[in-house]
Amino acid sequence: MGGKNIFKSAFKSVYIPVKKTARWFRQLKKPMRYFTVGLCAFILFDLYLLWHFFMYGSTSPVKLEFTADRTATELFALDSPAHKGLIKQADYASFKFSGEQLEKIMQSFDACGSAALAVRVKFLPTSKQKKLFENAVDLPLQFGFLEASDFTEKGKFIHQSFGSGNRLIVQGNMKNASEILDISIALNKDDFLSGRFPKGFFVFSTLRTRIVAACVTDAMLGFDLSSEIPKFGFAYNGGKIDFTAKSFDFSGAATVFNQRSMSLPLPELSVGLYNVPNYRSTLEEKVNVELNIGGQRFFINNVSSAGRVVLPLGGVKNPFSMAAFSSNKMCVSALYMKVSPSAFNKASFIVANDIRPASGEVLIPVSTDPGFILDYDQTKWRASDYEIFEWDRFSRILFFDTKNYDVQDRFFTRLAYFVEKAGYKGSLLSNEQLKGMHGYNAHDYSAESMAKFFNAAVDLHFRLNTEEELLKKILIVNGFFEVEGDYVRANEGGLVSISRETPDWSRKNLLAHEGWHTIFFRDEEFRNFVAAVYGTIDYDSRQFLIDYFRSQPSLGYDTGDEYLMHNEFMAYIMQQPISEVSKYFVHLASRGTVMAATPYLCAYIRQNEARAFEDAAGMMNDFVFDRYGIVCGNISIVSR
Repeated sequence: MGGKNIFKSAFKSVYIPVKKTARWFRQLKKPMRYFTVGLCAFILFDLYLLWHFFMYGSTSPVKLEFTADRTATELFALDSPAHKGLIKQADYASFKFSGEQLEKIMQSFDACGSAALAVRVKFLPTSKQKKLFENAVDLPLQFGFLEASDFTEKGKFIHQSFGSGNRLIVQGNMKNASEILDISIALNKDDFLSGRFPKGFFVFSTLRTRIVAACVTDAMLGFDLSSEIPKFGFAYNGGKIDFTAKSFDFSGAATVFNQRSMSLPLPELSVGLYNVPNYRSTLEEKVNVELNIGGQRFFINNVSSAGRVVLPLGGVKNPFSMAAFSSNKMCVSALYMKVSPSAFNKASFIVANDIRPASGEVLIPVSTDPGFILDYDQTKWRASDYEIFEWDRFSRILFFDTKNYDVQDRFFTRLAYFVEKAGYKGSLLSNEQLKGMHGYNAHDYSAESMAKFFNAAVDLHFRLNTEEELLKKILIVNGFFEVEGDYVRANEGGLVSISRETPDWSRKNLLAHEGWHTIFFRDEEFRNFVAAVYGTIDYDSRQFLIDYFRSQPSLGYDTGDEYLMHNEFMAYIMQQPISEVSKYFVHLASRGTVMAATPYLCAYIRQNEARAFEDAAGMMNDFVFDRYGIVCGNISIVSR
């Protein structure tokens, strides 16, 4: 009985108000009825949106952009600041990825070998906040990923605080920050490979902050203050933003870059330098920026022509460690690790043009200052017989380092006879004819001369060897050639080759000698200057050098080729420091084979101590330092 009374009472409590409401509704005029129904529908819809917002989030004005295909999709906002894209004060803005976005992030990772989420934030403190916080010591800024544990099984977001040390995050003190900046966190490559993905991300700010944009791009670790908007990038383990930008911990870099395939470009370590005249090197006084990485010291000559210097990871003993500047820190604008856009473009070119490297072939060079090439760790070579490098400050200058002379000969000996050797120029020698022949211990060729070689092979249906075909692929990928049917058309550029079989004492001079050739190939103003110097030195000194070239069978230069003579004149002088030039040419004038060929001129050079060559070195040294920041005997600006 008691249960029936309770039921009746409950029924009446619902039925009577509904009945009264229905009677009231029927008494309304028609327009009021429509208005009332619309109002009720609006209220119910708002309640649904509120429920949906707390359960699953809503769209945000902050879009998630993808640099790989330049598309943008909507992010889900998990709280009110994210919904507005604006944090008012000491609050979180939390965002969730959609399944489609996670799929695109994975695609970006596969394409680039790394992936990072970057956000751009703009600080807009109110006048009240400025007054309230002007004496504050710390104004926290935080950025991090949301994980599966931040959601219930049904997908509801669990609001919580992430600043108490229970989460790997990027954090910084806004007291030292610029008005707008970019922050990125790289995703963990092991998580990707095992299928574990972040569910979203959050930003916490003490002050009023606009979240301008979010972007999925390739990873960058470090800092870059060279552009209008400063950039700070971190590995998945997070870290602290050093707004003074004088150091960075790269210990998390091993979790970022995926090197499963040799076709993926290697990351590189870049140092940016401000153009501050008072802190630039001169010929008289050198200004070195000292960088310490994992206990290894590097000295960067802060010359006016260098805005960026590349340190290849294979040239650094412990690249994934703390890096800090210890002298002339005010000259530094950037320190970051990433794969260069140029390398990405080359990798994309290989795919787009269906250029298929054979097993063990490497087509994309390591970008570097030449100072790293001579003692680059051979165990880090990507190919067993050779490694290729690209001069970090000049496009289309390649350096080959080969395991031995046999490998170097297979790449370049036929080319050497075709391009330079007197009596053979323009001829393609067969393998039988080349037996027992050795081109040079080091080589240099312009893009134009190499294009003539490969086009001649097409015209004559001449079968080149495997290394020569590989060389052609490398030159195409690196922009030396434009392909026109079976033929190639040359762009500007130059190539150098040295070998590990050459004794260490000789490799430095050879690298400088051949390096100067590549600049000669690509810079018309330098060629004109060299020609002017060549024409001003006294006749006897110039004739001595020509006689020397003729007297050495191993050289075989065509001395009637004026371009070649200008090029070799310059390189023989500039391969050693100015202080060694006189001694070097006096030594040449004391060789028995040279004295037998030109005794009078040898005596002349010994008597005046090769003064003409030393004067020529001084003129060319001034020119190249002003133009490139390098000097006779040393084409690098990084030392250890």
